[in-house]
Amino acid sequence: MNIKTLYRRFRAWQLNPFSYQNHSQHVERCANCGTEFQSNYCPVCGQKSGVGPVCWKTVRQGLMVIWGMDSRSLLFTLVQLLLRPGYLISDYISGKRQVSFPPVKMLLIVAIAQLLAYTFVADPEAVAKETIKSSYDVFARWTRSNPGWSMMSISSIFLLPTWLMYRFSPKHRKHTLPEGFFIQVFMGTLLSLIGAITVVLDNILILVILLPFYYLVTYRQLFGYGWWGTFWRLCICFVVASATILNLSEIGDYLLHFETESIKTILYANGTILFIVLIGVFFEYRKKNRKKHSYTTSKP
Repeated sequence: MNIKTLYRRFRAWQLNPFSYQNHSQHVERCANCGTEFQSNYCPVCGQKSGVGPVCWKTVRQGLMVIWGMDSRSLLFTLVQLLLRPGYLISDYISGKRQVSFPPVKMLLIVAIAQLLAYTFVADPEAVAKETIKSSYDVFARWTRSNPGWSMMSISSIFLLPTWLMYRFSPKHRKHTLPEGFFIQVFMGTLLSLIGAITVVLDNILILVILLPFYYLVTYRQLFGYGWWGTFWRLCICFVVASATILNLSEIGDYLLHFETESIKTILYANGTILFIVLIGVFFEYRKKNRKKHSYTTSKP
């Protein structure tokens, strides 16, 4: 089997990794409500078929549910998030809820794993010697103590830029802010995974490489633009997010009585945000109006 064949199989799995089959070949009686049915689950109460007396298998299943290893496996969802991130998010916001472990719960579990990874790897003496000179240092310390909330905070900065730049995308037209919330929850989980790998391997280069790579691949799979269309829109999102972080940093320095930058820095940051957003909105609406014009002129 050559590499081309393996890649084709991988692409087929990315596009459709699920196979729903009826494993119940005979009529069963639900142990919970008494309904007779021929399916994997009872159509009345939803209990799974084949439920019998409590045994060691029941104990194993009960323990696996705690760690998200039941029907919507946490481990399988994380594998999907690493290998087909945009397709997974697209499936979820399109209504296929059963394809994924609950995203907010997943973010919290992964954040706990990241916190444990940092706890075992970090040097307590080095942490104690850290000095706080700016709001960046305060946020960095808070990030290590609250990885789940911090990853969600970082990814939420991309909420509005993503909505502005991808709201008329080929795959998800009329992209909404509630959809954007769950998109950023998934991206926060992905950031936590990358952060945990970075902490364990103690190599910041992993974060520098994987972060833009995964954003580019995820947004391309999710919204359906080509590589270039995804890239320049994502660059605008990163510029707006960076300028937003700069603004928040300056506000934090002011509130915490740290030394702040000059007013020119704030004006440059806000001017950059406004300029980039206006450019993005102009091109998006121009593209939309061009499609409307071509549709009206093509009508007889």
